[in-house]
Amino acid sequence: MGDVKDQVRALLDRLPDDCTFADVQRGIAVMMWPKREDGSLAPPQRLDPEDVKRRLREWMQSERDK
Repeated sequence: MGDVKDQVRALLDRLPDDCTFADVQRGIAVMMWPKREDGSLAPPQRLDPEDVKRRLREWMQSERDK
């Protein structure tokens, strides 16, 4: 797959000259998205709403403790 810089350079070469930062960001996000063994994009992993609430509470507490 090559190193990260090579992958980003290849992405930039594929994008049109008038691309936006959003186009570049979207391209990098797709490159970072988890892939299946066949190279296709894996579906997003959903978190249980209660787990999200717990994580948010923990994060908010850690921010207050700073």
